[in-house]
Amino acid sequence: MFDPTLLGAFLLISAALVLSPGPDTLFVIASGLRHRAAGAVVAALGIGTGSALHGLAAALGVSALLAAAPWFFEALRFAGAAYLAYLGIKALRAALAPAPAGAAARPAAAASLARVYRQAVVTNLLNPKIVVFYLALLPQFVAPELGHIGLQMFLLSCIPNGLGTAYLMLVGLGSGAAAGWLSRRAFARWLDGIAGAFFIGLALRLALGGRVER
Repeated sequence: MFDPTLLGAFLLISAALVLSPGPDTLFVIASGLRHRAAGAVVAALGIGTGSALHGLAAALGVSALLAAAPWFFEALRFAGAAYLAYLGIKALRAALAPAPAGAAARPAAAASLARVYRQAVVTNLLNPKIVVFYLALLPQFVAPELGHIGLQMFLLSCIPNGLGTAYLMLVGLGSGAAAGWLSRRAFARWLDGIAGAFFIGLALRLALGGRVER
């Protein structure tokens, strides 16, 4: 199914991509700060779901169709930035609001985790750089003579997605542990403020553009 030489090179590139901190990493860290380890893991799974959908779209040729419309990427970029800014403002408002009794030790409710998952998926889907990554990189590592080009592209997309999801879970567990340590010291509102700053920073990063990163 794969050319061994191409696969080896793709594994190295995938590892480098995963270890480069970017919007997905910051989103998971911010989710860990707000919802502890459970929220960070759910955020990582949401990012992985979004990446899987991007990989499926690339395999089906949808990404190539979207690339033919440059205006779509600009609209997607600003929509993603606006969405992240909205999340950041919500977190900052929570940080500035009077904290109810016992808020420092509040657990992550199931409804909150479901919301984190949805936000992670939407954040990833609204990142046009991920589309560009799959569109520009995957075809270079496909061997047409082996057939099943769409299947090759999808399976290749699973490599950085799997590595990235595992890496983001580890990073998220670290941020969740830090959030638990800080919350016991009555810093829960500071965590919301830090998370809000992360989200707004992500919005600015996406709006201003930059290189492809997770």
